[in-house]
Amino acid sequence: MAGALEGVLTLPDGRRLGWAEYGDRRGRPVLAFHGLPGSRRQRHPDDAIALALGARTLHFERPGFGISDPAPGRTFAGWARDVAAACDLLGVGRIRIAGVSGGGPYALACAVVLGPRVERVALISGVGPPEAMRARGHSLFVRLGFALAPRGAWTMRPFTAAASAVGRRLPERYFELLGLGLNATDRRVLARSEIRQMFVEDMAEAFAQSGAAMAEDLALVASGWDFDPGAIRAPVRSWHGSDDTIVPLRAAEAAAARVPGAELTVIPGEGHFLVFERWREILGWLMR
Repeated sequence: MAGALEGVLTLPDGRRLGWAEYGDRRGRPVLAFHGLPGSRRQRHPDDAIALALGARTLHFERPGFGISDPAPGRTFAGWARDVAAACDLLGVGRIRIAGVSGGGPYALACAVVLGPRVERVALISGVGPPEAMRARGHSLFVRLGFALAPRGAWTMRPFTAAASAVGRRLPERYFELLGLGLNATDRRVLARSEIRQMFVEDMAEAFAQSGAAMAEDLALVASGWDFDPGAIRAPVRSWHGSDDTIVPLRAAEAAAARVPGAELTVIPGEGHFLVFERWREILGWLMR
């Protein structure tokens, strides 16, 4: 399941950024921002989809995940600058971005900070503004995280340390626990052997350093966004399942309402992991 090509890029400040490339090496670049937690290995297991669409999918690890160095005090704007530097090193000019789950706010931040360099943004089951993530009726862990994490990453470290231990040592148990709060559609998706295999490898990389990056990531997305989605001029489209029990639909609605001209596609009966069922459609839209 390792990438067709992967490695480490050295950013201008000396930090390392882990990355992997899938799909068509000569195709149009599409950046895929992983969820929370996640790594460069988090992807759709059927690479034939990207190949057929002529997409060169580039997966960048956020600080502290996988083989990317930590960046204490990081910001959304800082991530956008990392992305720009990484693309420069890879010889990539204009970009299109798919932000999955916790990667959603980072995708929007890049569209603001990098301006016309970003041509399109797809949000899939994307985390929304913090106030919309505290709604009742979805994951207790997510609601707890968005209540505590704005006080600082330290509030979540006991929880993310436990998640890290289970994810690295007992990945099957990790997915059993995750499946308890999912709808039937999501449970069927996670039961597929190729998706399970991908996630087992992804979790090992996501927690390779510790659970600290997960706590820091959550603290950032749970705090007030330090960018204005109203400044985005690139086309933005969001896909969200009506039965997502991890990120509530109201979060997608709130995010779409902040972006001029954003389109929200609600998939009836789908859950949080709809990206595995809809990747051809989503990637096709990005490649237009």
